[in-house]
Amino acid sequence: MPRLWSIAALSFLSTAGVVLLGAAHQRVNASAAAAPVAAALPAAAAVLAPAALPVAAPAGAPPETALIDAPPPAAAAPAVSTAESPTEAWDLGWGALRAALSPGAPAPPAWGADRFTAELATSVPDLAHSSLDLVLGAPPRSVVYETPAWFPADNIAALAVLDELSAAPARSGGPLRLASRAAFVWDLDAGRLLLSKNADDMRPVASLTKVVSALTVSALDADLDAPVCLDGTTRSGWPGAASKLKRGACVNGWDLLGAALVKSDNGAAYALPHVADTPHYVFVARMNSVARELAMDQSAFADPSGADDDNLSTARDMTRAIIALAAHPELGPISSAPSWLLEDQAEGTTRQLITTNELIGRADTDILAAKTGYTDTARYCFTGVFRLANGRTVAVTTLGAGRNRDRWADLRAILAWAESGAPDPG
Repeated sequence: MPRLWSIAALSFLSTAGVVLLGAAHQRVNASAAAAPVAAALPAAAAVLAPAALPVAAPAGAPPETALIDAPPPAAAAPAVSTAESPTEAWDLGWGALRAALSPGAPAPPAWGADRFTAELATSVPDLAHSSLDLVLGAPPRSVVYETPAWFPADNIAALAVLDELSAAPARSGGPLRLASRAAFVWDLDAGRLLLSKNADDMRPVASLTKVVSALTVSALDADLDAPVCLDGTTRSGWPGAASKLKRGACVNGWDLLGAALVKSDNGAAYALPHVADTPHYVFVARMNSVARELAMDQSAFADPSGADDDNLSTARDMTRAIIALAAHPELGPISSAPSWLLEDQAEGTTRQLITTNELIGRADTDILAAKTGYTDTARYCFTGVFRLANGRTVAVTTLGAGRNRDRWADLRAILAWAESGAPDPG
């Protein structure tokens, strides 16, 4: 098929050359005028069929239109790069002919140069597009990782590890057979990878998104003591995005963070822009910039709760996020709490919200940060930081387990394996 394309394209170029040469001959007795065009055709042919289709004079052409004035093969135009597809061959061949006809014309853009945008979209209309566009269009961060200025200064040294995760392979074996589609396990004490499975596959991450939402509240220096009264703008529009918060409830920012991180309440997460006194789409844009500042280069977020399946990340990137949450002196303890007391100041009532984390209460294990997630598309997800009975501190992310029990079975197997000293911390 590529050869057929080459033959067709060459035929067109040859015909075009004959027409151009004939017109030149009629105007100026054009043996001299035809020479640049004649010289261009071998170059175009070299692109389209470099080995199989030599250029010859068209049958029956007048002598002055034959390619007798073209340079001999030794003096032919410089070789051009071989095309990799019929479309690219066409563009390269036509470019060679155009360059000969108009030597002063600017060169056409490189193949594929216009495929991706160069800047991260931050306006409200742009944010309406798929968050995958944000990943493809985002500028790369600096090669040298710089910790974000908004992170609490006393704990910022803990974020130096985030860039170390970049060198770890996307797949690294072990004896475990995990049901989760992707996983990443990092030993924070030894600074080394323990396990990796499809670590860079971008997937919807459901309510793991709330980890980034909480960090964004910190980045915006929100007043968490200020009351927030909920209205219709603080509720998710996605079916199944449940919330324990009623319209008209008045709570403070601490309670909303607790409800979002402990109970994974979508209404609480949707109210976080109000806590930060920031419009919804501006808050989402800041979420994406916070992700970049945490070296989460393969992530993009579309809403604060994770109900939208355009919230995309990888096991490696979500491990970066949970390490940052665990290192945050205020957010880490909230996310690892077994329950949260939600005080509704409007009704004067208090409600206890129980964590969604089934690993709470695991023997001899300190949970420094944790978050669960689920949607029908993302399936069952988890990210957390644990200090185990043997003193090892590990960050664990699993994505895409088909069933809830598979998620917890994977996590228990990973923690038991790391706790047993395997692999050797070295």
